[in-house]
Amino acid sequence: MTKGQLRTTFLRRLKQQKEDERRRRSEAIRRKVFRLPAFRRAKTVCCYVALPYEVQTWRMIEEMLLKGKRVVVPVTHARTTRLQLAEVRSPAAELAPGRFGVWEPSPPVRRPVPVRDVDLLLVPGIAFDRCGHRLGHGHGYFDRFLARVPKTTPTVGLAFRFQVLDHLPTTAHDRAVQAILTA
Repeated sequence: MTKGQLRTTFLRRLKQQKEDERRRRSEAIRRKVFRLPAFRRAKTVCCYVALPYEVQTWRMIEEMLLKGKRVVVPVTHARTTRLQLAEVRSPAAELAPGRFGVWEPSPPVRRPVPVRDVDLLLVPGIAFDRCGHRLGHGHGYFDRFLARVPKTTPTVGLAFRFQVLDHLPTTAHDRAVQAILTA
């Protein structure tokens, strides 16, 4: 199957998942994240703000803040086609739909954070393979971003079990995550 065919197939499966199942599995993944030694050590965590069909992260972000973590989220820049990072202190007050419908800090409250400040990076994907390669929405934002992440920064993909395959087709610019948490 091509990347486009895989993307279509997995997007359909993600969107067809029952809401209570998505919520239950997302909660199980949240618990796994919080048990990670890398999470416990991290002062600054980069976490994506989930689209409705992805592993849900809003509650995770709120709880990270309550635990005293500095939380940063990706912000898309259409002109540069790059992800930048911005700190979030109050998700309900600061986040609004941005490019591609992904919630990100609105421009008046953006507090940029350099990628070198991140101690743990939580990454979304439409599908992953057992080597950590990911299939995204096809715009390349996360692959370009992952290429800039220091190799010492733990990168963890969050996925539902059905999103993990033995192998994904990859190209030279694709970047793998170091681990995948599933439920």
